[in-house]
Amino acid sequence: MYSSTSSTVLLLLLSSSLLSAVHANKRNFKALSTDNCMGYDHLGYIYTYGCDHEYAHAFERVGPNLIAAEGPMSGKCLDNQFDYWPILKDCDLTEPDSQRWTFQDDGQWTVYLNGDTSVEYCLKFISPTVRVKIDKSSDSGDCIQWYDPATGTLGDPIIMGLQGQQFKFDGRDDAWYANLAVQGTPDSKDIFPTSLFQWNMKFKQFPTCPDGEDMFVSSLAYDFGNNKTVLIATTPETIPQCEDEVCLGDGTLHISFDGGKTFVSNPGDYSFGVGNHRLVSHNTYDACSRKWFDFDVSERRNKDNKKNIRGENIRSLKTDFKKPSLQYLTEQKKSTIRPAECENWIQDRFHNNDLFLQKGEWSTIHIETPDTVSLHIEYRRNNLQREVEGQCNFQSLDAWMTRVSKEIHDEEWNGILGETRVRKNHHNSDEDRFTILRGENDADYELDGPFETDFPALHILPSGIKEKE
Repeated sequence: MYSSTSSTVLLLLLSSSLLSAVHANKRNFKALSTDNCMGYDHLGYIYTYGCDHEYAHAFERVGPNLIAAEGPMSGKCLDNQFDYWPILKDCDLTEPDSQRWTFQDDGQWTVYLNGDTSVEYCLKFISPTVRVKIDKSSDSGDCIQWYDPATGTLGDPIIMGLQGQQFKFDGRDDAWYANLAVQGTPDSKDIFPTSLFQWNMKFKQFPTCPDGEDMFVSSLAYDFGNNKTVLIATTPETIPQCEDEVCLGDGTLHISFDGGKTFVSNPGDYSFGVGNHRLVSHNTYDACSRKWFDFDVSERRNKDNKKNIRGENIRSLKTDFKKPSLQYLTEQKKSTIRPAECENWIQDRFHNNDLFLQKGEWSTIHIETPDTVSLHIEYRRNNLQREVEGQCNFQSLDAWMTRVSKEIHDEEWNGILGETRVRKNHHNSDEDRFTILRGENDADYELDGPFETDFPALHILPSGIKEKE
């Protein structure tokens, strides 16, 4: 019952075979705000130029490195340690921090300097020139958003692990996968352990996107225990009901609180289940779509004593089950894609009190549960209504935990994301899915439906050996 109130490469050296692979997959990166492409001068410093300029060159992502794939410095890696001016240098695995970059889902190149993960930096324009500099993401001036002009693609769908891992999980079209499974310790009388929390995700393939970048999460299913569930699903087209109403994702995003029997598609502040369980959903636009953030562990014995699972970070979100819906906007503005532009939109929502009346193709969902896990979900879509050759048309759901109860935190975590909480003994890479996960095959994490809890990897020991039946 609910109610509504409105494949990793170790760069020991760049062999000829690796260089050929780089050239085979090279791409230009264009700045969305200027339509200029990334390039470099004769010294290797990064600038933006007109995309047909002789200094505008293609680059390639190889693991955590950004490598020049054209021009006189082809094969060199982007480095961040020269007085915060990005410059191309010889690739050096002994300098992992200075040449390690992350291409975010929103198209930003981000980096941490000198191994300090408390402050995130990104590439920004230095006015009035077109030179690019590394600056704090939280400071004034927006981070540059880059994309591939040939496909319209910003970034690949990746798994962001709980120990800093980032790896590709291919999956298959129309299949459900166990992302996080928390099963309680059974009592002596229990034959099977009780599922305390289950987070499953469904993949969908979008054929207009490039091979290897065409699989996205299209549905999410959460089981919070005691018959409290949330199913978030997408449809390729606007449903008829939403042609004359304000709906989430322009009528392509839908939420169910009864296991998929019925759905709601309108923005609103919903309560579900028995107790203080809440879901707040609203439309947004690209500038105010939020990046990722970490989660806090709730200490039941002291409500003010909270610790961040990955260390202090401004992107962690404190939650209050009684706060106004609009307060979510102010909490998230520091980590939105374009904070300066988003600030004006947020102020308009407060002034007009019309958060749930906003139309839009992108949406944000907050789920709060006091006794299990609270989550933040971003829905993005790209070019769905455009029939343009070479454009990547997709729908994508990205989700993060914002708070975990102590009970859930203290249990063993399984599933794709769950397994990243503890590194394997022979784990020697943050990008190689085969050394991060216990299951060698993606099918080891497949489920028969959105709320199923049993999957093959659940029965594989951390050593990689299957349990005896």
